[in-house]
Amino acid sequence: MDSLDKIKGNINSSFLDFKLLLERWEALADNIHPSTCLYHDYLNRIRNFPQLLEADINPEVLTTDENRLGFGLILSSLFPLSGQEDKKILAISKPFEYNPIYATPAFKAQFLDENGGMKAPDDLDYERISFDKMVHIYGMILNQFYGIKMNQFPPMIFKFRGNDGVNRHYQIELNSQFVRIVAKAPLPKLEDHSDFCTKAEPYQFELERIKELLPLDLFEFHGFIIMEANDLTVSQSVATLNEAVLKQDQVSAEEFMWIVEDSVKSLLNRGGLKVGLAVLQNISGRIIMSESRLAYSYLIRQLFTPGSDEPYHAIMEFLSNVKKPIFLKDLQKAGDELPLVNRVLDMGLQEIILYPLRHNGNLVGVLEICSFEKGKFDPLMLHTLDQLAPSLSLALNRQAENLDYKIKAIIRKNFTAIHPVVEWKFDEIALDYVLEEEEGKSPEIKPILFKDVYPLYAAVDVKNSSIERNRAIHDDFVIQLDRGKAILELAGKLHYLPLLDSLIDQIDEYKRRINLILLSEEEVRITEFFHRELEPTFLHLSETYDDLKGEVKAYFDGLDPQLEIVNQHRRAFEKSLQLINHTVGAFMDEQEMKIQQIFPHYFEKFKTDGIEYNIYIGQSLVKNQKFDKIYLKNLRLWQLQSLIEVFHLIEKKKPELESPLEITQLILAHSTPISISFRLDERKFDVEGAYNIRYEIMKKRIDKALVSGTQERLVQPGKIAIVYSQKREAKEYLDFINYLQNKGQLEDQIEELELEEMQGVHGLRAIRVSVTPKSNTTEDDLSKLISEGKEG
Repeated sequence: MDSLDKIKGNINSSFLDFKLLLERWEALADNIHPSTCLYHDYLNRIRNFPQLLEADINPEVLTTDENRLGFGLILSSLFPLSGQEDKKILAISKPFEYNPIYATPAFKAQFLDENGGMKAPDDLDYERISFDKMVHIYGMILNQFYGIKMNQFPPMIFKFRGNDGVNRHYQIELNSQFVRIVAKAPLPKLEDHSDFCTKAEPYQFELERIKELLPLDLFEFHGFIIMEANDLTVSQSVATLNEAVLKQDQVSAEEFMWIVEDSVKSLLNRGGLKVGLAVLQNISGRIIMSESRLAYSYLIRQLFTPGSDEPYHAIMEFLSNVKKPIFLKDLQKAGDELPLVNRVLDMGLQEIILYPLRHNGNLVGVLEICSFEKGKFDPLMLHTLDQLAPSLSLALNRQAENLDYKIKAIIRKNFTAIHPVVEWKFDEIALDYVLEEEEGKSPEIKPILFKDVYPLYAAVDVKNSSIERNRAIHDDFVIQLDRGKAILELAGKLHYLPLLDSLIDQIDEYKRRINLILLSEEEVRITEFFHRELEPTFLHLSETYDDLKGEVKAYFDGLDPQLEIVNQHRRAFEKSLQLINHTVGAFMDEQEMKIQQIFPHYFEKFKTDGIEYNIYIGQSLVKNQKFDKIYLKNLRLWQLQSLIEVFHLIEKKKPELESPLEITQLILAHSTPISISFRLDERKFDVEGAYNIRYEIMKKRIDKALVSGTQERLVQPGKIAIVYSQKREAKEYLDFINYLQNKGQLEDQIEELELEEMQGVHGLRAIRVSVTPKSNTTEDDLSKLISEGKEG
């Protein structure tokens, strides 16, 4: 490690004295309180050490025989350690110098080199620490001489690697309350903040500008600073792992495993451990175990034999006993029943911890911590590891999701069914490819293009689904926060626990925030507050006070067993949304089979927070049939009638909806034929040509369209909206609407609207008509209407 000598900004006029401390003693002694007699005694005794009363003390005199007792008085007033010297990490130095004149044994052991100088980590940001030091110094100068307060940066966190290979994290704070700054000469006047602030960003101080106006040579610094190091190893280890999980896609597997091992060793404060991570993923009820998935396991990897069922089943039996974190001695008790336990002992391991990692209740992996020495582990370590478990579980679940994605990609690549209507075209392309390949050529897949097809598009969406989902999340949070607050208030009445008021304040603040707006970041913070602060407190209260057990049990009983949060409104919303989508989707699947009888066409359906579909129909899609526009008219009539039927289906389902959701319905009329091609890279059909792309843009925009001159959304519950750009499109649909009005399917009033311009889309108009409330129309009526439309 380097020393801190590289830090810039050393001051030349730094003098050690204890004048401000003695003044503090005098202020405390000038008091009639009985405890102040101690400071009278300090003052009387320190006068026996004149060298310690000087304005510029040589640090070497502090440890001489004649001054050792006096310096001890000073230290005892600053650090009433009460026998904690070995644990407290404290030091004293001249103003803004980093070589201590005194340090506790713990400070010396961690931070001082053999010469008594401060050592620093290899990766220390010298520029940053130099800058922070200057901000601290000039903050004192501006405050003392000009009454201007500067915002200080939070203390930096340093990482030190011990001889045992364990990294520890410390935050070193500098206490400058006993530093007095003396100006050597008259100081320049500063009229306002603009003398040392940036013009672009008010109140952002320019350090270089301040140094020009007030060079350090103008000042002397008298007194001493106190350096105190706080051990943040636990929180920093967890934070480092959390950051690695968030950036998991950006770090290699080896680097991630190194972070895991380093975090475990730092958290447990144990070196010489073997740390492993076994990834165990469940696919269709089968735990996937392979060399690659166990590459970073230490224990299970050595027990596993690839290609052999016997070790696999033995390991599954072995892991079935790891339902909660366990030690080696726990496994030894089942040694006769679990043959693999003896193999573990044969590896020479003296102690192990196996910590199962679960995500939403499912086993995703095992954290293995092994030692070849006895006496390394204790039961409290399991509680310490609880802080790493959520992050590790999330990381392994992401790996499971990646595996699932790869599996689905293989399925899409090799097994995805091609729509029967266009299968003939793919057969022809594939046949040409094979024939050319047999002739020794180097064939390429020819473009799969269908020209002059007519598109039809419709969407059934849940109105304000995002708003309703956020409202459900908000309402669940309010319920859980209120339940938590009630328990804390009851506990506060029954038992004197002032800390509970702090948690109540946090709850009130969270409620205030989410009542303004619920952001995704706030969701994460509140959930972490429940799991890391509130619920551990409840468990402690329940274990300690019998009169709170019932309320705490009721709180936990009210949580979703899988999500571990209140989930009643979210569950109601998702179930209602699922019911709507299932109802509409099943209806569309059934209808698609019927309308294929009109004329073969390409049909694809998508599910988001609703159901939408594309239909393409035209001569180029079929091989041995003749297309006529009468079939296109039938499909357009079917679009309207099917949306009417969907409206009635959802109205009928409303009593079953736990969340009162409404649907909106939309049709895009487009009379100009387009060309579509099969994109090999995305394995789907897409429009071809710049002009045709406008059609795709319209589909993406119109669900958010506004009526011109208003803030009213075009799509409204109970109404069908038809968007068009050409008058002939409107005429055809108006004829259909008139026909369905005569049948009693639609209300008499028709709205003809202009739409606000949208990005990339201009000149759109719309027809909007209300659906007549439920009649006795049946699916047979629907088939009859389609038949009548075909004849017409």
